[in-house]
Amino acid sequence: MITMYAWPSTADGPDALPMVHFTTEEQAGGEVTPEGMPVWLFDTAIRDGGWAQFTDFDGWSVPAPGWRALYRREDDFLAVTGPGSCEGWYEGNLGADEEWVTAAGAQQSLVLLAAPVQHPSLYGYAVEAGAAFALLVPLMVV
Repeated sequence: MITMYAWPSTADGPDALPMVHFTTEEQAGGEVTPEGMPVWLFDTAIRDGGWAQFTDFDGWSVPAPGWRALYRREDDFLAVTGPGSCEGWYEGNLGADEEWVTAAGAQQSLVLLAAPVQHPSLYGYAVEAGAAFALLVPLMVV
């Protein structure tokens, strides 16, 4: 069983989008490339789920087919599911602050971010390396 962590953040601007960074402590599974390099644990899920490179704004700025998310204010619970191997992507507490909850309620969508890093503070490095992915998902806030 993989333990996935989720960190909420909010993009700047008047129409701020709520975002969630996903990461794990375990970055590679048992699979390796022909060159012997470990394959990122989420590699198949990223392909199956229709994720786009973070730098490809047009690729992820429209709602992703087959994805949906639910956020429950009363207990700070987030459930996210997608197609194929992304079914049941995440279920758990988020630790969202009021700014995030307000943006989520207003936008009714969520930007998912994933990269082979162990903390969201390292996401910028993954973007520079071309290894960061994003997805826009419809969100129901209750």
